[in-house]
Amino acid sequence: MKLSKIFLSVAALSAMCAQAESFEAGGIHFTTTGANSVKVDRVPADKAVTSPYKGVYIIPEQVYFDGANYNVTAIADSAFYQSKATEIQVPNSVKTIGEGAFAYASDLTSVTLPLNLNAVSKLMLAGTSVVNVAVPEGVKNIGWGAFQSCGLLHTMLLPSTTKKIEAYGYNNCHNLYEIYCAAPAAPEASGWAIFIGLSGIDVIVPDEEAVEKYAANAIWGNEETFTLYPSEDVSISMTGEVEKYNDQYMRFALGNNLAYKIYKGDEQIALTAADYYYVPITAEGAEYTIVPTDMMNDADPTTVIIEPSAVKNVIADYDLPKVYGRDGAIHIHGNTHGDMVTVFDMYGRLCFRRHTNGDEVITLDKGIYIVLVGNHPTKVRL
Repeated sequence: MKLSKIFLSVAALSAMCAQAESFEAGGIHFTTTGANSVKVDRVPADKAVTSPYKGVYIIPEQVYFDGANYNVTAIADSAFYQSKATEIQVPNSVKTIGEGAFAYASDLTSVTLPLNLNAVSKLMLAGTSVVNVAVPEGVKNIGWGAFQSCGLLHTMLLPSTTKKIEAYGYNNCHNLYEIYCAAPAAPEASGWAIFIGLSGIDVIVPDEEAVEKYAANAIWGNEETFTLYPSEDVSISMTGEVEKYNDQYMRFALGNNLAYKIYKGDEQIALTAADYYYVPITAEGAEYTIVPTDMMNDADPTTVIIEPSAVKNVIADYDLPKVYGRDGAIHIHGNTHGDMVTVFDMYGRLCFRRHTNGDEVITLDKGIYIVLVGNHPTKVRL
């Protein structure tokens, strides 16, 4: 009996140590899910009125809290439910987006899904104002009611891995005019009310052989709802124009009812059909390649170079705090006048961000960092 009590006490202590913590960083609310991972969560009830989700959200791959960096690996169920978010860019560190994560956020017009997404969840974007959505390769299922009542949805781009669209998937999407589906065989779509009441939808598939397979399917072969076409060459070109969004990001203007593969160097970093794609401002600059695609054929690439001068050198100012590295930490000494202190690593990843009025010591791993105090950047080596 005593031994059992000891075991219970140890188990209770372990549960307490593993208890999730919630915190806010950069206007986004997070909850820990492990020793070094977090999920994006709903705005807590006591802050929902004073600091609701509103506007553009570029979710970072990493976030700094209480002396540690956490990988952002998930979006919680209903995280942005009924929020006033207008654009959301989800990083590739995220593999799971919960049920109803963006549902009924009626102002949401654009979303970039992560390349490593494992599924489109139930009611994920239902009731939003998204216009064009690209689902990345690897996703097999479009969940129950995932795009239900997306009244402005015009173009849907589905990957070659698509196997099934569940019930109510596109129910009440009366402006859906194009589905680009790279799957060589027709995805299962036999659930209730997936395309009920819809008509005049062009479905573009890989080739003539795929057209025959889709036409033989009871759902996709319904000529009152769909007209089937083989994919053709994509000839759209990009201007290559880029604009500064704020002190942390530049953005590419996209659009045109197609998807875009975006590369940094040789690495693909995004597939998106959003209106804009945002990239971090770094001291080193970067070269990006934008490739318009219909998921089956690619157009000619456009190269965009973000110059290192996007981050300027600090001009001497006696009123600015001193920023320097020492003993494995970034030290900020002096009056910051309540400015936001933001730290990026050499890859442009957010490492630290909060308002401060006095001295600050930020412990980080060895490396090169850009420290922004308000709009004044300093490069620090640890």
